[in-house]
Amino acid sequence: MSTKQDYYELLGVARDADAATLKKAFRQLAIQLHPDRNSAPDAEDRFKEINEAYAVLSDPEKRSRYDRFGHEGMSARAPGPAEADLRDVFGGDLFEQLFGGMFRRAGRPGAQHGTDIKRPLELTIEDIARGVEKSIRFRRPAPCATCDGSGAHRDHPPVTCQSCGGMGRVRVQQGFIPMIAACPTCRGEGRIVRHPCPSCHGAGTVEEEVTLKVPVPPGLAVGHTLRLDGEGGHGVRGGQPGDLYLVVREIPHAFFERDGNDLVCEVPISFPQAALGAAISVPTLDGKSRIKVPPGTQSGRTLRLKGKGLPAVEGRGMGDQVVRLQIETPEHLTPRQRELLEELDGLLESTEEERAQPRRRSFLDKLKELFD
Repeated sequence: MSTKQDYYELLGVARDADAATLKKAFRQLAIQLHPDRNSAPDAEDRFKEINEAYAVLSDPEKRSRYDRFGHEGMSARAPGPAEADLRDVFGGDLFEQLFGGMFRRAGRPGAQHGTDIKRPLELTIEDIARGVEKSIRFRRPAPCATCDGSGAHRDHPPVTCQSCGGMGRVRVQQGFIPMIAACPTCRGEGRIVRHPCPSCHGAGTVEEEVTLKVPVPPGLAVGHTLRLDGEGGHGVRGGQPGDLYLVVREIPHAFFERDGNDLVCEVPISFPQAALGAAISVPTLDGKSRIKVPPGTQSGRTLRLKGKGLPAVEGRGMGDQVVRLQIETPEHLTPRQRELLEELDGLLESTEEERAQPRRRSFLDKLKELFD
């Protein structure tokens, strides 16, 4: 039997803890146990243990296997969280303090993570209903071809920083707490560029314009964000690339308005259609559909076309199309039309049956009570 401590106990969380609780617990322990902040002899070992625990429990598949079989169910020692995961947990500045040196030592000195890029993704109602492949054109930082991303003049390569020995990090003391900070001489680069590249002026990157074809699933809502890993700015001197974030914006439709997964439209009908009832054609995203208007329909009444709305995200059901009926009043009448309407108005006024004009009769009754 394994004598390793339970992962949930290591992080101090319940077995049904959600992702946010796991992240918060790991963050607090990592800050507390980091070897650069904690001088206890076992701090480094405990720090590695919580890294391993979080790497397993933050991964749904690994967590499920661990819940079923325990430590014996893990085929090999779990690796620590990836750089992107730790950046998400701690944020950029604190990540650099706690883990920046770890990842830089594993790669090239002075390596910098590429910038994340956010762009709008404009979709029509039809795009959202069916899914679409969109071409996205944007600009992002790319390695400078003149200096191969070094930032230095080809005839004058960079020199190793003598203050940090090329590591880019130095140990500093803040009160009683030792910490790792960026080298002030080289600003964390590990090297010094005395003669910058004339093309990129020492940055190591230049702007490039790229076009990507992005498959967009159906059912996305306004504000939904699609993340494309590694499609942001290129990393500098061997650093990991950033990500591209596409934020959904909806292009207004000439006929439909969106209400969640429902589509709402207004359809004008005539007074005879409202009074007598009728079958009318209504546009939908799939073409025209017939709908029955009941006799005696009042203006503003809504009818539903089931399943004619938008799909939910991940295909979990369909919304409806809501048809709001508006009775249209003619603006210009022929003499004969006016004569017929006046005759109808007289007939309606003379009837004593409340079902003929229930709303008007109720209104008149309330006025009578108010002023009598």
